[in-house]
Amino acid sequence: MRILFATWFAVTLSALAAAACGDDDGSGRPSEGSGGDGGATGAGGGTGSAGAQGEGGTGDGTGGTGDTTGPTGGPTGPTAPTGPTAPTGPTGPTASRDLLDQLHALDGLTAVEHDSTLPGYRYFVLELDQPADHDHPDAARFQQRLVLHHRDPAAPVVLVTEGYNLYPDAQWLDEPAELLAANQIRVEHRFFTPSRPAPADWSLLTIEQAAADLHRVIASLRPLYEGRWISTGASKSGMTAIYHRRFYPADVDGTVAYVAPHSAGVSDPRYLDFVAERGDPACRQALQRFQREVLLRRPAMLDLMETEAAELGVTYDLLGIDRALDIAVIESVFSLWQYKDSSFCARVPTSASDDAAVWAFLDEANAPRLWSDSYLFAMEPYYWQAAAELGYPSFAEEHIADLLLYPGANVPTSFVEAGPGKTPLFDPTAMQDISAWLTTEGERLLFIYGENDPYTAAAFDIGAARDSHRFIAPGGTHGAVILSLAPADQALALGALQSWTGVAPTHRDPSALRPLLRGRRWMTRD
Repeated sequence: MRILFATWFAVTLSALAAAACGDDDGSGRPSEGSGGDGGATGAGGGTGSAGAQGEGGTGDGTGGTGDTTGPTGGPTGPTAPTGPTAPTGPTGPTASRDLLDQLHALDGLTAVEHDSTLPGYRYFVLELDQPADHDHPDAARFQQRLVLHHRDPAAPVVLVTEGYNLYPDAQWLDEPAELLAANQIRVEHRFFTPSRPAPADWSLLTIEQAAADLHRVIASLRPLYEGRWISTGASKSGMTAIYHRRFYPADVDGTVAYVAPHSAGVSDPRYLDFVAERGDPACRQALQRFQREVLLRRPAMLDLMETEAAELGVTYDLLGIDRALDIAVIESVFSLWQYKDSSFCARVPTSASDDAAVWAFLDEANAPRLWSDSYLFAMEPYYWQAAAELGYPSFAEEHIADLLLYPGANVPTSFVEAGPGKTPLFDPTAMQDISAWLTTEGERLLFIYGENDPYTAAAFDIGAARDSHRFIAPGGTHGAVILSLAPADQALALGALQSWTGVAPTHRDPSALRPLLRGRRWMTRD
């Protein structure tokens, strides 16, 4: 949840820099998947191919290549389901006018139609007038941005509960919408610009207020659709979907949360053990030596950072360039396992490598520029939430402590700009409440994790949740999706989607699905 995909930010790097100055009928108990060991909280240990991983748009999702091309086009349109459940879409100019008119007629909503890059869909960028404080709706307000891909009022609706920003110029469907040929609504999270109250009262950036935002979105748009609703999100977005269900469990008919961690505290130690067990001993040793090598070459690395900063127009005023380098190195191993398979072990630079090779590998693993001001200010609401309610991972640094200038600095409060009302205090009861609800009252929930993704260390415990499942994609990363599960788990997951929506998912070749833009690394780490 911390570092951004390079492809995700490539779409709007210049903009970021500017911003910085129905009921199921089942009664079954929850089930756990057969794929992978899941680390500290993982489940089972079966077999099966991991399939395609859905990471990071047109890049490799590492944040380290410096690619600024952005997505190269929209995904191919989904194949409509067949049989009696297949909806038929509206046709002709009258239907087109009617939908836009209906959107304009909704209270507090503005709508602008844009060209759609997805065949069979119409595309709208919307804003909904929201209270900054849902307990005091007559006080401050803000405009929350959302985007709508509309296919058919009779089709299911997939609500994507973004944990971060929206990027309206990048159009894609998340996996559930692809599989169900569904309509899709994507909602920008409160306090991510431009969906931020002014002035911003940061005490209102809570999981309960964000859940109330989503509740109002659903209440506003539900009259336009006849099909059932499910929610989804990846990483922090998946967490947001679960929090929404906690406060408004009947808003949707089911939820698919991808790679969503449930951290215990602002320095959750479960991540340490999980990352320490990835790879073989030789790979683990090579990675630790690489981290030391970067810091032993600090002057050369700083020169390369400064050269890149001048080329990209980024600054390091919030952290300082030395602290940014420290944090990039500390998180580099975590990030590699988050997005890569073990093949990178053969490419780890050594003391015999030149500075360019060491820098290139660090750039691939955890690019220092992702800790520059424009990136951090764009993600500041996440860090606030991590410091106040969500929690945060622990990262190993003992083996490089003698080379760090800022040991212990990799905590979420380091990334929140100081100011009035900008001192978050962690409240452990928020996540404790989520756990208590999920394990006793949760229902119709699907969790997907990757076997090697460090965030699987903090996978949600589904306890006694009804009609709920947790699966782990063998060999999977932070890009794990339903179609990367072992065959038996995949069949169960697709069956849950059909039960919740009344529509049979289209069984597509995983390679035909466009990789999903995940947003934040932990994300989207986010």
